[in-house]
Amino acid sequence: MADFNHHAGPQTGVKGVIADYQQAQLEQRQRQEQEAAAAKAALPHYSAPQNVDQTLFAKKEHELSSDEDLDDLDDDPAFQEYREARLAELHQAGFGVLKDATPDEYVDIVDQHAQSDVSIVIVLVNTSRASKRLVELMQTEVGIFTNTMFLCVQASECGFSDPHVVPIILVYWYGELKHNIVRVVDQFVDPVNFERQHVAKLLGKVCQ
Repeated sequence: MADFNHHAGPQTGVKGVIADYQQAQLEQRQRQEQEAAAAKAALPHYSAPQNVDQTLFAKKEHELSSDEDLDDLDDDPAFQEYREARLAELHQAGFGVLKDATPDEYVDIVDQHAQSDVSIVIVLVNTSRASKRLVELMQTEVGIFTNTMFLCVQASECGFSDPHVVPIILVYWYGELKHNIVRVVDQFVDPVNFERQHVAKLLGKVCQ
């Protein structure tokens, strides 16, 4: 059995989304139980048919609490709608999207998250084909990293004048530099014609 604790405010990550969804379902059940109790009090002679609603809600809560049933949520339209809304909120807040930033904005964002477990990925680029391709492919892959902020910064504005070392990826966690990858394309089998799956693999490593 999985134990998903609900914390104040929206959570990030797959289990965080599930935990928030569970809490929303629990609050909905409590409201419905309160409404049912109020209706029963107003109608003294009313007899509920074997607590059908309570049984259904208990079954749903069990499904959400079981690891082996988490995959079933993919078939739950209500959960899909909830997850899409949560992802939209996270993207709006800057998580899981690649945004342009100035050097000052980049420094400010790293400082703002120095006391949290949010990862900050900085991509330093120039006008080269490799930089443009890396940015293009990253934009298709960053959406799944909902606990990571991605910033695209012009390398020249950060003092990198040598075009041969760009693109560069810097990864900060708790305000500390965790990864410093100079000339990122050297990480790929083909530094010129690298593909989406190569970028996805690299992001999977640096965003752990």
